[in-house]
Amino acid sequence: MTPLLEWGLFSFIIIFSIVLIVIAFYLVKFLQESTLAMINIKDITETTKKELEPALKSINNILVTVSNVSTATNKQFETVKKILTTLLGASCFAFSKAKNGGFINGLLSGFKLFSKKRR
Repeated sequence: MTPLLEWGLFSFIIIFSIVLIVIAFYLVKFLQESTLAMINIKDITETTKKELEPALKSINNILVTVSNVSTATNKQFETVKKILTTLLGASCFAFSKAKNGGFINGLLSGFKLFSKKRR
């Protein structure tokens, strides 16, 4: 080997070693910073979880209450609906018979029958 080639190879080894040391230094710094970031993210997550649990329980209780009120309201609405249907059905039946004259004519003929016997 020529001295120039030896000198170039020696300087390449030195420069490559320095670059490896710098890369290793930045890699260690990156790992330290990422570890700290992960610890901070874990702390934030735990704090958020502790703070949100009571709020979520409260929201759950509110939703259960709203569901119970909705169920009770639906039951009452169904009851009112059945009552109105029954009343409207009976009144429509009575008015249809009255319109045909069967019910009223029957009452009048009964009244006339009893009033003729008394005379």
